[in-house]
Amino acid sequence: MIEVSTMTEYDGDVAEAMGKLRQQLSARHDGSPIARERIEELIESPYHDILLAFDEQDKIVAMAIVSVVMTTLEQNAYLEDLVVNENCRGRGVGGQMLEAIKEWGRRKNCRRLEFTSSNREKKAGAAGFYESHGAEIRQTNCFRVEL
Repeated sequence: MIEVSTMTEYDGDVAEAMGKLRQQLSARHDGSPIARERIEELIESPYHDILLAFDEQDKIVAMAIVSVVMTTLEQNAYLEDLVVNENCRGRGVGGQMLEAIKEWGRRKNCRRLEFTSSNREKKAGAAGFYESHGAEIRQTNCFRVEL
């Protein structure tokens, strides 16, 4: 049984577990704990949350950052950093996280959930996962400008 909850206060052990999960998502992260300041910023913001999935032993098995993005017409939920521990993949944890993320967006009065996923071969399974859970690939350009 997996329980998904919103992080409400800083915890060093949780920051350490998040760092290890983040490393599974991106080689750019070295596995070190997520900075206390970053976690506290996310917790304190009314527009962002950290969602964590815990297993029966109260170990963190997945995490995601969700945000509200506002436009002049509506607001949408934006998903960043969804990662399931590689030892728990294929057990429905990702699906439970995605449902919790959608519910978070509904509570925030968001119209839709938006996110990007890498198209590299290493992440090919992610695209299949999202499509199997009802996500549509949009034909769009994705731009980035370093600041």
